[in-house]
Amino acid sequence: MFSQLASPSASAQRRGPILHEPIPPDPREDVALSVSLDGDLPAAIDSPRGLVAAPDPGRPVGSGDSPYSPTPRRDIPDSSFHPDRDTRRPDLLPYDDPFSPSTAPFKRLSAFDTVDVSYTLSVRDPHTAPLALSASPVTPAEEQFFADMVVDLAPNVKVKIPSVGPGARVLRARAGVGSEDVPFRLFRDGADNWFIEGDSAVRVRLVMELAIPRIAFGGDFGNPSWVELPAAPPLPTRVMQSVREVAQKIGLSHRMTPRENVTKLVAYFRSFIDSEDPPPPTHDIYLDLALSRKGVCRHRAFAFMVTAVGLGIPARMIVNEAHAWVEVNDGHLWRRIDLGGAGRTINDPVSTNIPYDPPPDPFAWPQGASRGDDLGDRARRDARNAPTAPSSSAGASLAAPGGSAAASFADANGAGGAGAGAGGGTAPNGSASTTPDDRPPSLVTMTLTSPDARRGAPLRLRGTVTAEGAPCGHVTLEVLLRGRENKEVVIGQLATDERGAYDGALVLPAAVPLGDYDLRARTSGDARCGAGHTR
Repeated sequence: MFSQLASPSASAQRRGPILHEPIPPDPREDVALSVSLDGDLPAAIDSPRGLVAAPDPGRPVGSGDSPYSPTPRRDIPDSSFHPDRDTRRPDLLPYDDPFSPSTAPFKRLSAFDTVDVSYTLSVRDPHTAPLALSASPVTPAEEQFFADMVVDLAPNVKVKIPSVGPGARVLRARAGVGSEDVPFRLFRDGADNWFIEGDSAVRVRLVMELAIPRIAFGGDFGNPSWVELPAAPPLPTRVMQSVREVAQKIGLSHRMTPRENVTKLVAYFRSFIDSEDPPPPTHDIYLDLALSRKGVCRHRAFAFMVTAVGLGIPARMIVNEAHAWVEVNDGHLWRRIDLGGAGRTINDPVSTNIPYDPPPDPFAWPQGASRGDDLGDRARRDARNAPTAPSSSAGASLAAPGGSAAASFADANGAGGAGAGAGGGTAPNGSASTTPDDRPPSLVTMTLTSPDARRGAPLRLRGTVTAEGAPCGHVTLEVLLRGRENKEVVIGQLATDERGAYDGALVLPAAVPLGDYDLRARTSGDARCGAGHTR
């Protein structure tokens, strides 16, 4: 692709033809011509939902990028998982999706395949083996994905990174800082967790092309005999006693096929409900959760995995920062099974990616289930309907929700700045739309409760979102600053509670210039409440 360095004058245009002119990227042409980028990465892949352009391997690492690092995050289980009794459904959850097409919220980050006597989940075989690049071409039974993530490498330290699903293979990979390549090595452990290792301490952008069997995400489940299943890890005697009690309640038995048992397991654990009242501690935590049928995604996945493994069916629990589910081996390969219990909203900065279209779910869903796919669809819808691209909300304290006011602010050390006022109002979302919207517009109000506004310091906001006098519960708001020439800076995303109210804090970005700004909030609404924003 050629580009013109400077615009020629009118006289120069009359003297001769233009030798070079910009040519916009065309993913269709890239696919047809098999165009490649750095590291032999294809410029685009053809997905069922449309063409997906490759990430730029040389794109600089930004300050807002959230890296995978040698230090595990507190909100993501790393080498082990400990069950809890908090069965309330979460509202707003953080998430970043490194894959395109988008698999949100099913980023495969931490997998566990065995349990000890204290019900702590871990990896049965934590030893790692090299994950080599695969030279085999993509088959018609496979799907392709791009991965784009930022990683903090450390000398001879294996840093956990996400994979797109069980049994995925790496076709091409490149780690680097801008145009400079950085040496790295990939590994996987016995539960198919992925790791990257480098020779020096450096923050890199890792871009990969991946392939994975399509049926790993759904489709008709296999029907093996018991002898055709891989061996499940043995469980402690005390755990097995509890598993037998749960199996009896569900109606599981070796007289049925593994497939029939898995069907019963899925139906039982998908019927769980989230609850403000946790199960009482009358037995061990596994029995309390399984017998009470209470819990969100992580409780369902935990209890399912323990029950299945105890029955002799190989199963894993998969966890990331926003969702949890299970993988079950059907005698041929590992298959993803979502048990529901997902949260209400995820803050996914890259959810505008083309979504992945998985095969049909082979198991029935109960009415009103909170599926992981619904969580991802809501995030993509919110991002698509927002007038501007969502911010990564780096450094924001995502407590509850936000609104609209006017403010001047200074550095946290006291330079510049004055106080803040408050306001409220209603208006439809300002983005242009050609599709009629029959939903009533949302009325968004805001009160600025902080005494002043300073860069690098939290800004406290509270207010409500309603439509036709009724509360808009669990809708996402985008909070932004509007300055001179109507330039906007998004400072974070928040969500309302079941009453349509919010009361939260966001940290003002340190990079925003000093000055006077209008503080606004806007929402794309939900199925009942239409779009709206503060005046």
